[in-house]
Amino acid sequence: MDKFVDLHTHVLPGLDDGARDVSDALEMLEALEKIGFKHVFATPHHRLYSWEGIKAETVENSVRDLSEAAAREGIDISLLPGMEFDLDETLPERSLSVPGGASHLLVDVGFRGVPRDLAGLLGRVISSGVRVLLVHPERNGKLCRKSAALSELIDSGVRFLGNVGSFSGMYGDLVRRDARYLLKEGFYWAMASDLHTADQLPWIRAGIRELASLAGESSVQDLMAQRPMEIVTAMEGDL
Repeated sequence: MDKFVDLHTHVLPGLDDGARDVSDALEMLEALEKIGFKHVFATPHHRLYSWEGIKAETVENSVRDLSEAAAREGIDISLLPGMEFDLDETLPERSLSVPGGASHLLVDVGFRGVPRDLAGLLGRVISSGVRVLLVHPERNGKLCRKSAALSELIDSGVRFLGNVGSFSGMYGDLVRRDARYLLKEGFYWAMASDLHTADQLPWIRAGIRELASLAGESSVQDLMAQRPMEIVTAMEGDL
């Protein structure tokens, strides 16, 4: 079996609501390695009113420092830089500087409403040559009720990146139900952990088992290894 790729974590210490310090970060990385992850993207939040000061260079430097600390501890993880952007009308401008010069962009649509022209807004980013990964769509119940909007996004080139912990009930029963719906309808392109703290790790492990039960081991490989490895390959080619 191929090693997993985690496209979405908050393991960089002290940058957002993820790892508090290096000790926290190393505990999370060691656990991810034991689960079966080889490549891990560190993707702190970029928001207008909190953590807006996080720059691409800050993420890249933190990834370098944490990679060196992990290597000293014998943790065999390839750590790569990224960022999770909140969605608003300034996204196309804010997303011009992506850590590592990545050809993909993680976008958080939020948990409550759905912008009127969501496909059009994301299309402005896609037109610049960047692949949009819409993270944890199952956590936005209103979006999950709009099957036409979901299909329009997929048709426009947006890829859906789910949280594997959603399948184990990490975010509640409603999110778990919507995650199953998106999986059944084939909307997901990949799965990630969105890991913030070590306390979430049991949910991640259980979510992987539940995903395998629902879709089979081959789908787990597609969603957590083979498809996201495309981004690793592209990223490493740019570094």
